[in-house]
Amino acid sequence: MKKQINLSLAAAVVSMAVGCGYSAPYQTSGPSLSSQGVQIGIAGVGCYVNRSAFMTLKGLDADRLGLDLKLRVKNDTGQIATLSEERMRLLDPAAPADQALTPDKAKVVSILPGETKTLPVSFTTEKVLSCHHGFELVLADSVQLGASPLVLNPISVIASR
Repeated sequence: MKKQINLSLAAAVVSMAVGCGYSAPYQTSGPSLSSQGVQIGIAGVGCYVNRSAFMTLKGLDADRLGLDLKLRVKNDTGQIATLSEERMRLLDPAAPADQALTPDKAKVVSILPGETKTLPVSFTTEKVLSCHHGFELVLADSVQLGASPLVLNPISVIASR
């Protein structure tokens, strides 16, 4: 019995450690839903700051913040939805004059009718160096049904680690 409890405890610790790449605590304004039935939400947030002053490796550039989002896209329409990540923007509401960030590696993804996909999207910046900072993910015309872009509201996100 004691061995079983120890194994259960060990399994819980390992699963928590593995899941910490994209994990709470983070806050969002909730998913964005189009009137046609496509929904985008944030299912996980990873945030890190590379500080060149503390790095021992040679060749590192300036300090950078990395924000990794795990998006959950659900298509409840009867058509294929196309998500163009290059059309997404990450804004800093505290500095609206700054240029919006674009994803580091953008791709186009098709989501079949009735399908839900989880997609990683990453952003980096040298202007914000704290994970306790609020951003706004602007989806604008990043999703289309056929040739028609969908209207999706921005999603606010605060990564608190």
